[in-house]
Amino acid sequence: MHISGIAFRHLLRLLLVIPALLICYLLAALALGWLPANRGWQPPAGGIPIYLDSNGVHTSLIMPIKTDAMDWSAAFPPEHIRRPDQYARSPYISIGWGSKVFFLTIQNWEDLSAGKALAALAFDQSVLHVEYLPQPTEGKDTRRILLSPEQYRRLADFIRRSAPVDANGQARQEKGYHYGDNDAFYAAHGRYNPIITCNQWTRDALASAGVRTALWSPFVQPLFWQLEK
Repeated sequence: MHISGIAFRHLLRLLLVIPALLICYLLAALALGWLPANRGWQPPAGGIPIYLDSNGVHTSLIMPIKTDAMDWSAAFPPEHIRRPDQYARSPYISIGWGSKVFFLTIQNWEDLSAGKALAALAFDQSVLHVEYLPQPTEGKDTRRILLSPEQYRRLADFIRRSAPVDANGQARQEKGYHYGDNDAFYAAHGRYNPIITCNQWTRDALASAGVRTALWSPFVQPLFWQLEK
């Protein structure tokens, strides 16, 4: 098939623009990841422990199921998970936000295809992933953060605003979708895209509570960098 000179030049420009945009994106993520929001934050002497948790690609927030500030089992009832008989008494809950395509159609990395990746990045609908968990263990990928009751209330308000609820105040479950026996998925507000990723949602949640965090964090690492400073 013959390609005209004009068409070839347009194609060449496109091939040059895509990597240039990718490089600019990565440089911006690095620069804004090193710059802090809430620079002066200091953890209180006492308060409510939460955890920033990561699998290396995606982050979520782990919080006590019940405190004076929030009862997460009311919004995300244990009856929605497969084995409430086994996990309903779990002391902690993990909540993460992300792409509906990624969360609901990709169980393993082998399920990931170029088409699904593009669908997720092209302003995909979002969902919340909620897990009932035991007491977290601190480690390289699980960082404990202490919040005052007021800071925790602000965090809880941010998370609650992320999910539409029914007349009973319960989040709208994406029925039939689970990774295991202790989790469920829920409809969420917002669209997943290269600017607002799962990790940026976590960053925004922490920022709402006044925690020191990155100015922008589409990736995992800046969230941990800022907590180490």
